[in-house]
Amino acid sequence: MKQQGWKLQDTIWTLGLYGTTVGAGTLFLPIEIGTRGPLIFIIMLLLGLPLSLLPHLVLARVYMSEATPQRLPALSTWFGPRGDWLMTLLYCVAFYPVMLVYGISLVNALDNFLVDHLHFARINKGLLTLLCMVVLFGILSKGRSKVVGTLGTLALPFAVAIIAIAAVQIPAWRWSNVTDALNALPDASAETTLKNIWLTLPLITFSFCCAPIISPLVAHYQQSQDKLRVYRVIKVAYLAIFLSIIFFVFSCVLSIPHATFVEAKEKNLNVLSVISSPDSAGVLFYIAPLIAIIGMTKSFLGVSLSVAETFSDFTVRLFNCRSDKGRKISQAAAMLAMYGITSLIVYENPNVITLIEAFCGPLIAIILFLIPAWLIYNKPGLAFLRGGKALVILAGGIATLSALLYSMM
Repeated sequence: MKQQGWKLQDTIWTLGLYGTTVGAGTLFLPIEIGTRGPLIFIIMLLLGLPLSLLPHLVLARVYMSEATPQRLPALSTWFGPRGDWLMTLLYCVAFYPVMLVYGISLVNALDNFLVDHLHFARINKGLLTLLCMVVLFGILSKGRSKVVGTLGTLALPFAVAIIAIAAVQIPAWRWSNVTDALNALPDASAETTLKNIWLTLPLITFSFCCAPIISPLVAHYQQSQDKLRVYRVIKVAYLAIFLSIIFFVFSCVLSIPHATFVEAKEKNLNVLSVISSPDSAGVLFYIAPLIAIIGMTKSFLGVSLSVAETFSDFTVRLFNCRSDKGRKISQAAAMLAMYGITSLIVYENPNVITLIEAFCGPLIAIILFLIPAWLIYNKPGLAFLRGGKALVILAGGIATLSALLYSMM
C-alpha cells in the first residue's frame, strides 16, 4: 500500500509520543547530568538516540506481528494464552506505579501552586485529589483519540516552554562549567569512569522512554490499514524528543554551577527551582509550577492510556465477556476500579519513588529490551528482525538491567 503525505493524525500521534516522553521527569534530568558531570552528558549525546529509538522501533515491529492488533499489549501470539496473561500482568505492574507517581506529583504541585503562588485557602486534600482524578479519568474514558489529542495539545506549550527556558539561559552560559570538570577527569581512574558510564545507562534509557504508548500507536495504524506510518511517526517524534532534551540539558549544565546541582539533588528540587537569570528569573519562577503541572498531566495521560486499555482488556478476558454489552460493562468496571484505587493511593501520598527505581525500572528494561530481543531470536515468525539492531538492543538491555540491579545492591 503506497503511503500518502504527512497527515494531521501523524502530527497528533507524534505530539502524543513527545508528550509521553518529555514531561515532568525532564525537569529533573539536568540535575542528574549536572551532578554527574559533562562526560555523562557526552555519553547521553552519543547513546541517547540509538538506545531509545531502536528499542521502540523494534517493539513496534513485534507488536505489528501480532495476529490480534486491537489487543494490548500485543504479545499473545508469541507467548500463548497463559503467557499472554502473565505478560499483561507484568505490563500493568511495571507501568501502573509510574502512573501513580505522576498522579501524586500532580496533586502536590497543584496544591502548592494554589496555596503558595495564588494565595488561595488550602483545599482539602481529599477533595483536590477527587477533582484531579475525575478530570484525568474523564479524559481517559473518552477513548484513545481523545487522550492522544489532549496529549498533543499539552505537548506544544510544554515543548515551547522548555526550549524557551533553555534559550533564556544562553547569556549565562559558562564554558568553565564543562572545562573544569573535564580537566579533573585524568585524576579519576579508568575503572571509576567506566563504572559511572555503565551506571548512567538506566538514566539515559528511561529519560527517552515512551514504551507505554507504542502499543496504542500500533493498534491505531493497524486499524487504519497504514502500518508503515508507525515507523515514520516514531522517528520524527524521537528526533524532536532528542534535540529538545539535549538542548535543554546542555543549556542548564552550562549556566548552572555544579555545586548548585548537588544542592538541588540533596533537596530533591527540579531545575526550574534553581534557574538563575537576571532578566527573566521572576517570570520563570512564576510559570514554573504551571510548566510542571502541564508536564505531569500529559505524562500521567500518556502512561495511563496503555495501562487502562491493558487492564480493561484483561478484565474482559478474565470474565469471558462475549457480547458487546458485556465488554462495555466489564471495561467500565475496570476503569472505575482503577479510578478508585488510584485516587486512594494518590490521597495517601506514599513514597513510591523507591518502588519505581528498585522494582519498576528492571521490569521496564525487560519489556523494552529483553523480551523483544528474546522473541526475535526464539520465534521463527520474527526471524526477519535478527541482525545488528537486535544485537544492539540485547546488549543495551543487559547493560541497563545489570546497572539497575547493581545500584540496588
